[in-house]
Amino acid sequence: MLLAIAERELEPDITVVELTGRLAMGPESQRIEALVEELVRRGSQRVILDMSAVESIDSAGLGMVALGAGKLREAGGKLAVVAHEGKVLHLLNLTQMSAIVTVCSTVAEAARAV
Repeated sequence: MLLAIAERELEPDITVVELTGRLAMGPESQRIEALVEELVRRGSQRVILDMSAVESIDSAGLGMVALGAGKLREAGGKLAVVAHEGKVLHLLNLTQMSAIVTVCSTVAEAARAV
């Protein structure tokens, strides 16, 4: 399954980007980069990447998460990632992404973290 992206407002100042499918090298991961750039342009400061429905992620996908976190940080914002179990959480832990971005098990927890 390709990556599906849905954006919603959790609170007036928190944007949740829900990802479903595979986050891998190619146009899908580039869509994440473009979306983060658009959110920064719109002034979004608190962003949650809900990856609880992501089936797999590769190094390019991890790179896009790190890049997004950096762009938001440069703009004075913060990014949190939701990954509660499975391969995605395992890779986030294995690659020590928690040093770059806050990793949470629920959207509610991520909302408190951003």
